[in-house]
Amino acid sequence: MIRALDNYLLILIIIAAAGLRFFQLSALPGLTFDEIFYPQFGLNYLSGDSFTSVHPPLGAYLMSVSIYLYYLMPWTDSLLSTGFELSNLDPLSYRWLTALAGTGLVYIAYKTSIELFDSQHFALLVAFFFCLDGAFVVDSRIGLINIYLCLFGFLGLLFFLKGIKRGPFNSRYFILAMVFFGLAISVKWNGLGFWGVAPATVLWFWVLSKLKSHHIDSSSLHFNDLTSVPYMIFLLFVPTAVYLLAWVPESLAVEGFSYLDQHRYMAGFHVNNIEETPHPYQSAWYSWPFMLRPMAYYFSSDQLSLPTGDIQTMFTAVHLFPNPALSILSFAAVVVLSGYGLQLLYRFFKEGYLSPDLTAVTIILIGFYGNWLPWALVSRSLYLYHYQPASGFAFMALALILFKLTQRREKFAEWIYRVSLILVMAATIYWLPLQLGIQIDAQRFYQMMWFDSWI
Repeated sequence: MIRALDNYLLILIIIAAAGLRFFQLSALPGLTFDEIFYPQFGLNYLSGDSFTSVHPPLGAYLMSVSIYLYYLMPWTDSLLSTGFELSNLDPLSYRWLTALAGTGLVYIAYKTSIELFDSQHFALLVAFFFCLDGAFVVDSRIGLINIYLCLFGFLGLLFFLKGIKRGPFNSRYFILAMVFFGLAISVKWNGLGFWGVAPATVLWFWVLSKLKSHHIDSSSLHFNDLTSVPYMIFLLFVPTAVYLLAWVPESLAVEGFSYLDQHRYMAGFHVNNIEETPHPYQSAWYSWPFMLRPMAYYFSSDQLSLPTGDIQTMFTAVHLFPNPALSILSFAAVVVLSGYGLQLLYRFFKEGYLSPDLTAVTIILIGFYGNWLPWALVSRSLYLYHYQPASGFAFMALALILFKLTQRREKFAEWIYRVSLILVMAATIYWLPLQLGIQIDAQRFYQMMWFDSWI
C-alpha cells in the first residue's frame, strides 16, 4: 500500500513538472534572452551557415534536432518555408525539447536519489524540489542549454551510483556514467563539476580505507576495485573520447576546422573576457544561494483599459527566479549536512564505525561544493544560472535533512518538516507568474520584488 502511494505521488510530481514546463510554452515571444544564440546556432547547422560559439557543440546539436523534428510534424509547414530565418521559427520548435529534458530531469533526480540513499521518501522529496525550483522551471521553458547540462550530469551520477552500489567493479554502468559525464562536458565545460564527483568520491574513500585499514562495508556503497586500471581508463578515456567525438559533426561542417584554434578561442573567452562595463545581471558566486540577483529574461508592459475608464498597467515578465524558500533552506541544509558529515568522520576515526549515511552525505557535499566553489576562481562575469548544478545537490541535502527529521519523535522535528514544505509550496505559488510569464498588474509585480536587487 505504501509502495503504491509512493508511485502515485511520483506520477503526480512528474505530471506537475510537465505542466509547469509545457504550460503555454509558445505564448512568450521568441528570441527571449539568449535565445538569440542557441536556437540560431542550431538553425545554422541545418542551413549550413558557419558560426562561432564559446561552448562545445552538443547544446547546438540538440537545438538542431529540436527544430528539425518539430517541422516534421503534420501540423507545421516545412522548415524551408521559414527561409532558415530565426525570426520566422515558431518558438515552440526550439523550446519543446528543453521542456521535455526539464521534465525528465525531475525523474532522473528521483532515480539518482534512490541509488544514493535507499528511501523512496527521500527520493520523492528530491523530485518534488526539482519539480518546483523556479530556475529549473524557467530554463526548461526557454531555448537555452543549461538544462541539458544538468540532465546529462545527473544521468552520469545515476549510473556512477549504480556501478558502485552493485559492486564489485561493474564496467557496464561505469562506461554509461562516463559517457553521460562526457556529454555534460560537451554541452558546457562546467560539466566537469559533475564528472569530478566520481574521482573525488573514490579518492576520498580510498584515503579513509588506508588510514583505518578499513573498507566500505556491505551496508553501504561498494568501492572495491575502483582504483584498478580498468576503472582509471574508464574514468579518463571515455569522457574524453565522448567529448572529442561530439566535435566530429562540427569538424565536418566547417571548412578548415581546427580543434586547437576552436579551444583557444573558447578558453580566451572564458578566461580573459572581462567586460569594461559590468553586465547588469551579473552576480558574485557567493551570493547565489541567497539569490540576491535574479536575472530578467523577458519584460513587456501593456496598458489595459478598464470598464471604469481607468488605465491599468500590466507587466509580462520572466525572471530566472529560484524558489526563495527552497534556495535558502537548501543552502542551510548543506551547512547542517556538512556538520553531520564531520560528526560521522569523527566517529569513524574514533570508534572505527563507518555509518551507511557517510557515503550519501559525502557524495552530496562533493557534488555541491565541487560545482559551486570553483566559480570563485573565475574572473569573467558570472550569473545565477551557473549555480544550477550545485543547487541540485543542495536540494538533495535538504531532502536528506527533512527525511532524517521524520525519523525523530520530537514535535519540533515534525514542525520543521511541515513548515519547510509549506514554505516551498507557498513560495512556488506566490512567484509563479515570474517563472511562467503570466501577465500581472504592475502593483503585483512590484509586490513580488522584495529587494531592489531583484528588479
